[in-house]
Amino acid sequence: MHEQAEYDDADRLADLLEASEAFDEDVGKLLAKCEARTKRGLIASALCSAAFEHGFSQRVLLEIGLSGTALSLCRLHFEAVVRATWTAECAYDEWLEKFTTPVEGPEHVEPANPVSISKMIKHITSTVKHVGEEYALLNTTIPAMHSFVHSGAQAVVHALMPVYPIYTLMGALWNRNLLHLYTANTAVVAAGDGLLLPRMRLLREKHAGCMPPTRKEMAV
Repeated sequence: MHEQAEYDDADRLADLLEASEAFDEDVGKLLAKCEARTKRGLIASALCSAAFEHGFSQRVLLEIGLSGTALSLCRLHFEAVVRATWTAECAYDEWLEKFTTPVEGPEHVEPANPVSISKMIKHITSTVKHVGEEYALLNTTIPAMHSFVHSGAQAVVHALMPVYPIYTLMGALWNRNLLHLYTANTAVVAAGDGLLLPRMRLLREKHAGCMPPTRKEMAV
């Protein structure tokens, strides 16, 4: 009976990975149609591309069993999506101006003072409440994300376990898919093209089955 349960879990993960691959294909097609025409839109679109790459890589790594690295990417993926949304809908013009002004010096220096993820989420919540609230919920997993990124206890435990809990991997994949959905929506906002809105609705409806079980019907 235990072996059957493990087989069923592995089967469900395989099915979710397959559905996520189809989702990636459609998200990629939508992002390719999002052409930003403003400074704000250009930066947000670039962050959406970075976020998509992180998310895509997570899926590929999970498919070949490299779950430790896949889980480490959760943090990078999350930050890129949040920053993309904040840039598209909340960033101050002064910050955008500084961010796009070259900085002279022998070493790389960020052109604008960084804004913390927590402050970005609060700002997003005040502007687009349901999106900010979703980011705040996902933000509660940051301690575990940090642990994987910085080779902490989570990374050690993962490496010592013969088999990492499949449901945990499915949870990471569900959250990744939800972030992909917000990435696509942010790219549409950054492009400012109303003709893309029907495609966004279709994307959400077509791939509702690979969203987190409790949040399959999401307003975007």
